[in-house]
Amino acid sequence: MEKYHNKQHRITASLSFDLKKNIELFDDIFRHCDDIIKRRFAIGKAHPTAIYLAYTDNMINRASLQQDIIKNFMFHMDDIPAAGQFEYLKQHALQSAEVKELLTLDEITQAAMSGNVVILVDGCNKALMLSLQSFPSRGIQAAETEVTVRGAKDSFTELAAFNKVLIRQRIKDTSLKMENMQIGIRSRTAVTVAYIEGIAQPALIREVKQRLEGFTIDGIFDVGMLEHLIETKWYSLFPQFQSTERPDKTASALLEGRVVLLADNSPMALILPVTLNCFFQAADDYYGRWPFVSFVRVLRYIAAFFAMSFPGLYMVVTGYQPELIPTSLALSFAAAREGVPFSILVEVIILLLAFELLMEAGIRLPSPMGNTIGIVGGLIIGDAAVSANLVSPMVVIIVAFTAIASFTIPNETFLSAFRVIKYLILFLSSILGLYGFILGIMLVLVHLAALKSFGIPYLSPFVASHLEKNHPLSDSLLKFPIFKSPFRPIYSVKENKRRLSGYDRHMKS
Repeated sequence: MEKYHNKQHRITASLSFDLKKNIELFDDIFRHCDDIIKRRFAIGKAHPTAIYLAYTDNMINRASLQQDIIKNFMFHMDDIPAAGQFEYLKQHALQSAEVKELLTLDEITQAAMSGNVVILVDGCNKALMLSLQSFPSRGIQAAETEVTVRGAKDSFTELAAFNKVLIRQRIKDTSLKMENMQIGIRSRTAVTVAYIEGIAQPALIREVKQRLEGFTIDGIFDVGMLEHLIETKWYSLFPQFQSTERPDKTASALLEGRVVLLADNSPMALILPVTLNCFFQAADDYYGRWPFVSFVRVLRYIAAFFAMSFPGLYMVVTGYQPELIPTSLALSFAAAREGVPFSILVEVIILLLAFELLMEAGIRLPSPMGNTIGIVGGLIIGDAAVSANLVSPMVVIIVAFTAIASFTIPNETFLSAFRVIKYLILFLSSILGLYGFILGIMLVLVHLAALKSFGIPYLSPFVASHLEKNHPLSDSLLKFPIFKSPFRPIYSVKENKRRLSGYDRHMKS
């Protein structure tokens, strides 16, 4: 521990006027770091000046370094003055748009590890930083988890700099603010808090920053880790943040007055606050015709209900209250179960768990093989289980319908909550019958009613309508045309609610 503190003391120490001492500290900090390229050489003929150059390999533009910096040092710096070499180099030798002065070793080490070139000059207790960043990247690709029919096809990448450009490309407004923070004492991950000044609530922005500054951790490698650290109701199955890989959805959320978190090395963005309604909205809902979109959105709500309740409902009508269904259908269920040695509960759980295993296997395997495993595996296992009288054909239908219903939910994180809740309702239904089924549904509704995301009720705008005068219901269960939603949702400041005006005059003319 003492050695670590001594090292930290050296890192935070100020630079010396003696270049040799600075190099010794720098080399000691980066001992056994072979990816850090270091070079010392002298420039100038009349008054030779020693300089020390360092950067991280494969994180800078080498061609620009050699052609614009080193070549200029070696062949165009003969008349360097005897005094004021630092300012002379800064003004005349460095052909870069971004040149910054560094004062401590900590700033130097972070600059070198962030893809910048650091230059130390003999006789000066400051360093120069040149921004020549050139990171390896997979480029802008089509969205994979949020596929749409209409709308933009681009998605975020692992480089936060690219992601910010994709957002700025859509919102060319100086009110769009992007504040950078560093989180992780080891990883020093760049985290960006994005919002639109004048639309996002200042109290919300302050709370987000306070939560980000309220913990200390070794490293952050994805926005999912940030979600775990700053959410309040950590025990809830329902997400209190909306994650997306789509820049257009992120830009739309910013215009609503919400806050966006971006993290380096993560191809996803976190949007907050959220409501239940946000997770039933797909990106292309806002590009298609509103009657069809409204129909599909109602279908998603119905499918979400069946995704969490259908196995429990089957348990109720077959094991406790068969009088709830027609007699012919009840006899059909009983005939289908003839010869099955297990109880209804065990039968349903066997097939549900088999499907969960197939789904996990399909996710982890490469895409072509994963699709094959999911389809062929489901057909083979279902048919073999029915042929062996391990499960009834009706249970195969119930489980398949439950899976299809769950896949209509456009958000994967939100979908995972229903994958767990269906087991809770199933067990309660197996113990208490119809009363257990109703109890399970009520527990879910009560939990949702009590849940908040950064002070916003989770069931808004269906509840707590007194909090907002212009409480928009035109973009909730149904999707009305854009001109029917002239006001922003509850997230935005009250003084800047209107987002559409003049449309009525346009239509009359």
